[in-house]
Amino acid sequence: MAGKKSGKFSLKYHLFQVSAGWIGFIGAGNGLRRLSLQPTLDKTLEGLGPDLDRSENDPSYFSKEQHCLERYFSGEAQALDEIELDLSGAPPFFSAAWQACRRIPAGETRSYAWLAVEAGSPLAVRAAGQAMARNPFALVIPCHRVIASDGDLRGYGAGGLKVKAELLNMEQDHRVSSGN
Repeated sequence: MAGKKSGKFSLKYHLFQVSAGWIGFIGAGNGLRRLSLQPTLDKTLEGLGPDLDRSENDPSYFSKEQHCLERYFSGEAQALDEIELDLSGAPPFFSAAWQACRRIPAGETRSYAWLAVEAGSPLAVRAAGQAMARNPFALVIPCHRVIASDGDLRGYGAGGLKVKAELLNMEQDHRVSSGN
């Protein structure tokens, strides 16, 4: 995305609909700053936060990211790996937890305890949960793949537990059909 700055706004946004609801992007030259996935357009706009007021709508700015999401929903989960994220300003542990979460294979799950270990703080299980709860990049940082140690799904801010279960089921179905 580097060098895509134009006009009086350096922040851009874009909204589009997918099978799981509405997706909204906000980003600038350093990558995606936020991805909101919610069941309604209003909730998606709300999920983009205060940066939305300082952004201009520019669908073409996010053509690569939208294409990656469309590929994801068509069964190509690794397409999400191509999306660049702007993690500047993130607390170090959150950044480490988010990067670890991105390494969880599609259709598989890991516990919050596993995530804490991978982020470098084995005793920070609750902090790992907070990192997932404050994940500004739904799907791209696939916090839907993080579950409780007892196998319970637990919370999912991007549309609720029903969406979390649907995403996991979709990924598992695609893994089976593609032979992974």
